[in-house]
This record gives sequence, C-alpha cells and structure tokens, in this order.
Amino acid sequence: MVRNCTHQGSRVFDMPEEKRTDVNIAINIVKDAVDDKCDRLIVVSGDSDLVPAVKAVKLITPNKKVIVYIPANNRVRGAARELRKSSDRHKTLPYNLLSKAQFPDQLTDSEGEIIQKPRSWSTE
Repeated sequence: MVRNCTHQGSRVFDMPEEKRTDVNIAINIVKDAVDDKCDRLIVVSGDSDLVPAVKAVKLITPNKKVIVYIPANNRVRGAARELRKSSDRHKTLPYNLLSKAQFPDQLTDSEGEIIQKPRSWSTE
C-alpha cells in the first residue's frame, strides 16, 4: 500500500495479469515432443521459466531440436542466457518484427465465435 497516495476514489485498481502462460507453454512443449507431433520445436520467448521444459524435451526426446527466438530490443533484456544455453539453436528476434507477425484485430474460430485482440496489443 502506498502511504502518501492522495487519490480520493477507490484504492482497488483492476490490472490485467498474465496467469499460467509460461506453465501452459511448458506443458505443451513437452507434450508435443513426447506425442511426436513435431521434429523441431520453435519457442518465441525469453522467459527462463521455460528452461526446465526445454531440458525435459532434450532429455526425453533427444532427437527433437529446440530452437529459441528471444524477442528483445536491447542486449541486456535479450540475454536469456539460460534459455539460449538449453536450446539447440537460438537467435534474437527484434521487436520491430513482432508487429508484422500479429493476427488481425478480429478472428473467427472453427465454431464461428469471434476472437477479439485486446486493444493493448495493437501496434498502431
């Protein structure tokens, strides 16, 4: 709690929070490798929480290749040394390329439901 805050309204603020994304990615990396759904896994992340999953893939399915692309716009943030070390290959992915890889603002899934991209993700 901020003691000197002069805000007169509610002191509860809704903040979007990422939940379990790294865990879900890790589980699916290992599952896809074990289920033999691929020969190569491409991970776009700089999150060191994925290191155990990458190491598990290499241990359980040594014939699978894990390639890591680290999104970064500076050397320190893009270091991700442990994740890079755990992969077969790695490369820094410049941030300016991410905007070119986003889905449109609105998509329709296979059941006809519309998926809306959050405004905060917009690159414009």
